[in-house]
Amino acid sequence: MIKYSELQLADIADDLGESFDFELGQANDDFSWIKLDPNLPFTALAGEGSGGVFLAYGNLDLEKRPILFVSSEGQAGKVANNLSELLALLMVIPYWFDLLKFSGNGDLSEMRRAALFMESEYYEDYPELAGARVRIHSHLTLPKIEDPIAVLHARVHSSDCTVVAGDGWKYEILFNSFVSSDNKS
Repeated sequence: MIKYSELQLADIADDLGESFDFELGQANDDFSWIKLDPNLPFTALAGEGSGGVFLAYGNLDLEKRPILFVSSEGQAGKVANNLSELLALLMVIPYWFDLLKFSGNGDLSEMRRAALFMESEYYEDYPELAGARVRIHSHLTLPKIEDPIAVLHARVHSSDCTVVAGDGWKYEILFNSFVSSDNKS
């Protein structure tokens, strides 16, 4: 087992939060309002800037549980098979949520087109990202994902649970109907 100093853990947490919008501190928030269908146990891992939350759900050991993302906009879906896979995806496609937004209702080829626009724009807007990625990789051993867009696409399509609001309304899938040509930025 690898042991990290408190400073190293704080640095990793800072980099994940600031550069990859994976805020570990928000895992302590109250998520008692979340109800999964089917009714499975979950653990909040992290939040993100717009109020969404990453959950590890199911009955497996924590590190083997799939990861569900619940947005603040009424969408939810599986985004990774486990925490290591999620962190690996975040390292390569930190704009993953925008890929889902501009997916043309879950079309893989549309997600790839959108990625072409987002790739340069994202790194231009977040110049600290490259350094954060290097620091995180120096402390964590993450799997190499050959085709991260295809993996994200497959995970969302394989969502096996969703969130149910207090009034019984089921959260929608994470894919949205926008396409890359809709992004006029």
